[in-house]
Amino acid sequence: MLGRGRQLYRELVALAVEEGFQLTEEALRVLQERENPVDDLLKTIAMLKEQSPDAVVIGVADIERACMEQAHAVPPPPEDNPPQQTTCTAVMSIDESYRIEGSIAEFQQYFLSRYHGIRRILEKRRLNFIPAAELYALRDGEEAQFVGILQSRQEYGGGLRLELDDPSGNITVYVSKKNSQLYTQASELLNDVVVGLRVRRVGNILSLKDIMYPDVEENSQQTYPPAHVSICLISDVHVGSKHFRRDLFEKFLDWLNRGRDGEVKRVRYLVIDGDLVEGVGVYPGQERDLVYRNVEEQMREAGKLLEEVPEHVEVFYIPGNHEPVRRAIPQPPLQERYRVFFALRQRINFTSNPTSLVVDGRSLLIYHGQGLDEVIQSMPDISYSSLQTTATKVVTALLKFRHLAPVYGGNTQLLPTHEDKLVIYEKPYLLQTGHIHVTVNTVYHGVKLVNTGAWQDQTEYQKAAGLEPVVGYAALVDLGKNSVVFKYFGG
Repeated sequence: MLGRGRQLYRELVALAVEEGFQLTEEALRVLQERENPVDDLLKTIAMLKEQSPDAVVIGVADIERACMEQAHAVPPPPEDNPPQQTTCTAVMSIDESYRIEGSIAEFQQYFLSRYHGIRRILEKRRLNFIPAAELYALRDGEEAQFVGILQSRQEYGGGLRLELDDPSGNITVYVSKKNSQLYTQASELLNDVVVGLRVRRVGNILSLKDIMYPDVEENSQQTYPPAHVSICLISDVHVGSKHFRRDLFEKFLDWLNRGRDGEVKRVRYLVIDGDLVEGVGVYPGQERDLVYRNVEEQMREAGKLLEEVPEHVEVFYIPGNHEPVRRAIPQPPLQERYRVFFALRQRINFTSNPTSLVVDGRSLLIYHGQGLDEVIQSMPDISYSSLQTTATKVVTALLKFRHLAPVYGGNTQLLPTHEDKLVIYEKPYLLQTGHIHVTVNTVYHGVKLVNTGAWQDQTEYQKAAGLEPVVGYAALVDLGKNSVVFKYFGG
């Protein structure tokens, strides 16, 4: 219990910091004593953002006021009848039959597709870009804009040297430390990202003046038809691991079956965002962590657990890096040979990773998140040990650079499809990731960002990397209220 108290303390502090707040010690004590501390903290944050936008410190009075307002809120009319009919369609990124030859030409085409796809996003802003090869023809003091793929970022005495290329050739751009804001921005660029740059010819060099990200639009207004249903999001269950928290997952399944609970009655879809099972041979020494030493047994056990999902809840199962499918992303759906372990009465949709779920006009982009590893390793001041407070920045980078795996290489294998299926062409309603085993619940430029943590306690492999997982959470996306609330099942 003492260990759980320390974990809850860290989770509450991390959640508050992630949303831009600080908790007083008394507020922390009060929250830890409440029945639903995370939910109450989220209610308080939502209230302060709406009523006191300048507030940065959360005290006991704020928590009591938020919970009191919630208690006295006018309840919705009872739902004697089931919610209105809704539609949910899965748009897969790839199927199992897709094949490549592994030639250099395929990789060249893949990166050209990425370049041109993201360039088109930038060109929608009516910016005028010229080829990189023409930049050296600029006169001294003249400026121009171009779009390039970052090849390398190197420190030199006075600042940074950026090497970029486009289909016309290579270019070197310099940014001085004297411009501290621009220097910081350039320091956070990741290799292989596609960005727009404004440069000025200064003598014999090209000096960076501005960076134009392909970022999702900040102020675009999106309207959706009314929908009185909810979607439950989870990931990283890891059935078959000795560290799988079956007790917490069974509490979650019990909650899903509370037929009279008004909150649960609206749940029509359950999304499992990868790593439902532990798999075999995924990381060094994994065999010491296995309860079931083959994937078939793990799938059979996972299927038994999912039989407890109510029949009216439709399940979408996306593979991750622990599933027995091709490792390179986009990943195909789970193979037929493993689907037999799941009950026929269940409505289980086996989809690709990534996949888009279109629910009553809302596009939910579901991606397990393998490419986050390279982002973590490439960003300054980010590490696995800091993820409980920095994960939001890591996940936000995917939207900022409009790509689900912006850094090529490392442990994450990318499939050189003819068209880069990982470019985020359209602004989604929600982006769900998994893989990093910590929680994220925030909004960036109008897009809901969700990572639900894991259902597996820390392994020795994670401990060596400094990763401390956040365990036992599900996200409830209420389309009627346009909200995301985390439910904790460890209390």
